[in-house]
Amino acid sequence: MLTNQPAPRFQTEKRRIVLLPTGSCEQHGPFLPIDTDLRIATLLAEQVAHLLPEDAMLLPALPFSCSHEHRGLGTIALDISTVSAFVHNVARSLKSWGTPSLLVLLNWHGGNDLLGALATEITATETLPCAAIPSIAQVGKAWDASGMTVAKDIHAGAVETAIIRAYWPELVKEPIPSTAHCEPHISPAKVQPVLQAIGTYTATAQGIWGAPEDADESKGRELIEKLSRDIAVQVMRLLELINDN
Repeated sequence: MLTNQPAPRFQTEKRRIVLLPTGSCEQHGPFLPIDTDLRIATLLAEQVAHLLPEDAMLLPALPFSCSHEHRGLGTIALDISTVSAFVHNVARSLKSWGTPSLLVLLNWHGGNDLLGALATEITATETLPCAAIPSIAQVGKAWDASGMTVAKDIHAGAVETAIIRAYWPELVKEPIPSTAHCEPHISPAKVQPVLQAIGTYTATAQGIWGAPEDADESKGRELIEKLSRDIAVQVMRLLELINDN
């Protein structure tokens, strides 16, 4: 959106919404591509952009991010400092345009918890409003609300398999056997500390945490469409609040 225009096209006194999709390149088991999170983050950003005013701008996606919990074959992980420097430089560049902006970090990868704190930091230090939308918690709630599976679906399971099937069916290595199902016995430990301290290659058999055999592409498409609408509503309200203050 708009990035195929010459620079003078971006001169405006009206605050523009700028979307930066934040993906990752990491293993997603034997059935999904390593750019799964990048594809889904970009897909969400594209759909959100179509729901926003015409002057909303969709930036090229950040393809790599904090994926050290998937360290190993198929994964390219950036350090927190690298991701921080990248996003700060995007914000500074937008400021140099001399046009008011709202920078939205649109993320799908569950390992990018840092984006919330980073957005707060950019707002404070770059004096450019920035927010991470959706939050990791909102994405998790969307997964649960989809009713896709009763399994603990964390990574490369039913939800992500359903979305890739719905939009890029040729990329799913079929058939997916019931034996792909994996729910590590970690109780009373919680998922994120296990991923942080152990990593998926150790905690799981094939890099899968969930039930890919339960994937329902129609529910995957519904999840993306609903989440896109919810994000667009949040962004527009946030823009109103910024413009009123």
